Amino acid sequence: MPEYEGIPYDLVIDGKIMSKNLQAIGKNYNWLKKQVEKFNMRPEEALIVTIDGKGQFFCQKKE
Repeated sequence: MPEYEGIPYDLVIDGKIMSKNLQAIGKNYNWLKKQVEKFNMRPEEALIVTIDGKGQFFCQKKE
């Protein structure tokens, strides 16, 4: 049986910040910006940014 990982949250979809999802995980835009900068982009440049229940990020830049 796989370990439960919690609900993944979409934080950015096609460059649009999902503010309610950021609020749901207790974070803000500045935190998101710092996380996405690790991928050498701004949140507005991302196609998608998600975070899972273990705090793992997935980030993909728009082409």
